[in-house]
Amino acid sequence: MLRLCREGRLFELQAWAAAGKSLSVPTHYRQTPMRVALNTGFHSLIEFLLRHEEDQSEKDDVLRQACWSGQHSVMQLALNHGASICGVSFQSVIETWDRGVAQLFLDHGADPVTNAPFARAFKARVKAALGIFLDCKRARPYLANALQLQADMALRQACQDEDLKWVSLLMWLGANPRAKGLATDDLDSNDALEDPEYQQSALQIACRSKEPKILKRLKPDPATDDLRELMAAAASLITTPETVAYLVSLGADVNDKADSGSTVLDTCLRYFGWKETIWEPSYLTSRHSTVPASRLGKSLDALRLLLERGAKWTPDDRAVADTRRALYRVDGEGILAVAELLRTHQACDEKILRDLVRTEKMRSILAEVNRRRASAERQVKHVAGRRAGPDSPTTAKPTPARFPPSRYDRQRLYNEVWTEPTQQVARRYGVSDVAIAKACALLDIPKPPRGYWAKKAAGQKLADRPPLPNREG
Repeated sequence: MLRLCREGRLFELQAWAAAGKSLSVPTHYRQTPMRVALNTGFHSLIEFLLRHEEDQSEKDDVLRQACWSGQHSVMQLALNHGASICGVSFQSVIETWDRGVAQLFLDHGADPVTNAPFARAFKARVKAALGIFLDCKRARPYLANALQLQADMALRQACQDEDLKWVSLLMWLGANPRAKGLATDDLDSNDALEDPEYQQSALQIACRSKEPKILKRLKPDPATDDLRELMAAAASLITTPETVAYLVSLGADVNDKADSGSTVLDTCLRYFGWKETIWEPSYLTSRHSTVPASRLGKSLDALRLLLERGAKWTPDDRAVADTRRALYRVDGEGILAVAELLRTHQACDEKILRDLVRTEKMRSILAEVNRRRASAERQVKHVAGRRAGPDSPTTAKPTPARFPPSRYDRQRLYNEVWTEPTQQVARRYGVSDVAIAKACALLDIPKPPRGYWAKKAAGQKLADRPPLPNREG
């Protein structure tokens, strides 16, 4: 019988069935008459077998196989002879990328709502699903609300994935960035389904993104959107300076707490150095290493931006202790930089700063920094005195020490000049920016091109950082 199917001898198979012989094969056979017929593509044979098939699962399997192979006429045959339209999930139909197949299923009453097939297809970046979505919306206007929920869910997922292209496509599709709900990933999480904190809008999710362009694409409106809520959402583990600056430019108050303190500043301090420790730990020599101040460019930029916008720190005892633990992740220079920024901008009372550094461990770290700084100042004076000569007056103003190239750590200096402008790097070493430029030239360290920092501040696309050339000896 399998041979007859393979050779397409339909009349002999009809005689076979008329004689009362079975058209089924033992279960251990790999091939079945239907599978052989599908491989041959002989429509009359497939129709004959479907007409004599009593097993519903076999009919559904024919529909499923034809769907994936794009055989429209075979799908129509299967449906005409009893295959269930629910035998193939509509998500699988969408993922065929065939708009005609999807239309066939919709015409026969497929369910485009249950289990959010469109939201899942958008997450899988099935671009053809955009057209199918519009077809379905036009054909079934009574499902407009249910379909809108899927588009909104997919937009929240795209913001979570930081995919600007799909954020734009879904906004074009009509997704609402202000609608609160779950993201597509949350559908399979029981915790998310039960926890109201997962009910967030795409705008809130975009505020926590590392890509400020996502939030700008959603176009928050100061007249209708709660900027206080968005500013609170921006208080994530990693405060993105550009996002905070954008919200402030829209009119958001950086001091959003009832006591006139800043939630974003609280978070920035509580998790200070977290990004460099957790996300970029490759430079650490061991799990107990501290992050050097030269690696804290983005964290310090975020803190500086908040303080320049007038953010105030009004912590309780627990918040001070949390911040102190966070600062233990960075070296003494980094801790001192944070304390100096808070003091310079008068972001908190002096008592709070004293409370922050009152522990023995913190005091010993800062004492070591002060010893190193004092030693560096003595060296500057000594070098200046030697250059001035014995006949020069002792009151001559000392000149900054010009570190020879051997005094610089090449890898560290390379990281520093690509983390912040040369003037700031030079200030840390106590030399001029010209001296840093000369050291980079002697040590064969590539520097950012002219206008690099201005472009970065404007959010423009930057060229890739060139690698540090290999230099022996």
